[in-house]
Amino acid sequence: MMVEQFVPYIPPEKVLPELTLKMVVTGIILTIIMAAANAYLGLYAGMTVSATIPAVVIALVFLKNRVIRGTVLEINLAKAMAVTGEALAAGVIFTFPALLVLHHANFTKGAAGWESLMAPNNLLVMIVCSFIGGMLGILLTIPLRRVMIIDLNLPYPEGVASAEVLKATDKGGKGMNMIFIGLGIGTLFKFASSGYGLNLWKERLEGVVGNIQARLYGGLSLSPALFGVGYILGAQIASWVVFGGIIGWIILIPLIGFFGGWPTSGFYINDPAGPNLGPMLGGVYQIWFTQTMYVGVGAIVTGGLITLWQLRSAIGKAMKGLGGFSKKGKDEPAPLRTERDFPVSVLYFAAIVGVMIGLYYYVTNNAVVAVVAAFVLLGFCFLFTAVAGYLAGVIGSSNNPISGVTVATLLFTAALLLGLSYAGLLTIYVGMTATIIVGAVVCCSAAIAGDSMQELKTGQLLGATPYNIQISRFIGVLVAAIVIPPIVAMLAQAYGIALPDATHLTPLPAPQAVVMATISKSVFELNINMPMILLGVALAFVLKFILKLSPMAVAIGIYLPFTLTLPIMLGGLIKLFTDKFIKTKVEKDLAELPEEDRKSRLKTTMDENENRGVLFASGLIAGEAIMGVIIAAIVIAGLKIQLIGQPAEIPGLLIFLYVGMLLAYLLLREHIRAMNRQMFFAQWGIVLNEFWNYLACKLHLKKAS
Repeated sequence: MMVEQFVPYIPPEKVLPELTLKMVVTGIILTIIMAAANAYLGLYAGMTVSATIPAVVIALVFLKNRVIRGTVLEINLAKAMAVTGEALAAGVIFTFPALLVLHHANFTKGAAGWESLMAPNNLLVMIVCSFIGGMLGILLTIPLRRVMIIDLNLPYPEGVASAEVLKATDKGGKGMNMIFIGLGIGTLFKFASSGYGLNLWKERLEGVVGNIQARLYGGLSLSPALFGVGYILGAQIASWVVFGGIIGWIILIPLIGFFGGWPTSGFYINDPAGPNLGPMLGGVYQIWFTQTMYVGVGAIVTGGLITLWQLRSAIGKAMKGLGGFSKKGKDEPAPLRTERDFPVSVLYFAAIVGVMIGLYYYVTNNAVVAVVAAFVLLGFCFLFTAVAGYLAGVIGSSNNPISGVTVATLLFTAALLLGLSYAGLLTIYVGMTATIIVGAVVCCSAAIAGDSMQELKTGQLLGATPYNIQISRFIGVLVAAIVIPPIVAMLAQAYGIALPDATHLTPLPAPQAVVMATISKSVFELNINMPMILLGVALAFVLKFILKLSPMAVAIGIYLPFTLTLPIMLGGLIKLFTDKFIKTKVEKDLAELPEEDRKSRLKTTMDENENRGVLFASGLIAGEAIMGVIIAAIVIAGLKIQLIGQPAEIPGLLIFLYVGMLLAYLLLREHIRAMNRQMFFAQWGIVLNEFWNYLACKLHLKKAS
């Protein structure tokens, strides 16, 4: 049987304007906007918003109007450049402010870290590290494009959503209706629920039942966008993620609390820099922070190494096909436009290592430590670029645990530098500072890598030229690396970071910076949780080689808050059950047709249904992302628009469930119009019976027929 060849929206033989001056100017403006908004929002609220869909919408305004008639590929490149601002902002704000936390009197009393980010030398270090990290994030994803997007065909939900929005706006018609319905719902829901918006209901429902010794946690994020992510991912990947959530939050945390005792104080319970969740809920999060988070980190790192080992041949082939790594024969045909990558050379990496050796020598004042740190950095960047690229393909960039990648880097780097400190090559306080700076480069690299893979997925679906996407990303990284560090430094100087002092009584929370500083300090003080890391390593091997599951997909469920994994699973189940319903009904309706006609009609129907679902899901993701940027502007402007002081719970849950039912209805309505109630319930009976048989076979409760 012949495999159907993929044909992008713009075929390879068709050439449209892409890398143009108007695109570059638009992309630079959007990069600065996204970088500034996310730098502030990340420090203020501990989160960044995905810039992919907002950048698409704003680029459409700039490049597709009555005056300028930009092509769909120009709009795509402007968006690809713009999202570097958001990604690099995450890498910078998660790490460099940790140097101020380390310097604080509550941590090392000025022995480690930096007193100020605004000092010219420190500002230059931030700019160089941001730029180097971003460049590595792009360069190292070039050989991974073919492996993860073409060979593995990972979903990349935001990349798919972005492509669908661009195609629908380019074509117009019915597709726009589905996107706009989802867009409106996602936008209004986010605005109504956000604590910085109308604050009508809670964005997250969670709680703990039990007593002082035995507790059970549960929670759900009320996010229609996560419904959309789950629908695009499908039930299988979503089930792996939620399985990890069950292992970490429903099994491990209660067991650790029961046998080891629940904490009564800590960052999540009563620390001035923390969220102050109280002893019950805070105790659950404190065990995650000090125990099960390290299980997730160990499993993520091990899963990444296993995946790289299994993909070594494919990655090797991809590397050989890149310029600078091999010589092409004179008669070798030029690649298709849609397969042409930026030529990668070993010289680029040699230059980067040279710069980083000089920078680490400046930080540590020791040549041996500088050389070791630079090569360790390059190795971690390669590993975690692949991990971040893979995870972005599985759960999307918005949910990609860049902080988990950074934690893993900090753990291994700190352990290595601690060993060098025993050899007398540096003090532990210099080691703490150097660890954060290594982690900063890797964090920037991983953040850019996850976004780059999403952009390359969008490019594959649209028929963009990878070379042009990569060039636009290089420009975006350069702009963002120049813009973001001064913004972060100014915010830190004006408001303070995490911990109050004499001049900053109400500092910006910067929760990730506190986490990074705490981990770096803990390793050098020999206070790290190695047993839990090793448990994660063992779990990854069990998942991969015994249970035959994806260790990274499960590990991310352990690491992420459980509230995020559950709505993703619900979205996957909606896709599973609606697909089953439509497939069984169409097969029954077409039973009298010849087999070839039946298969053709069934495929057409399922493809149409898939497109409707993806368009609506893309709208949900787009709406929430756009409102996230608007809310960031509201926060920066200092506006207070909350209508209710204490948000409700039940109304938000009911509306959230209604959105899920609406998604299912929009997919099924063409197929249920002619059905009476008895036929409708009988059809669902068939679907549930098929699902039970499938589940029973998977769990080995019965033999497959």
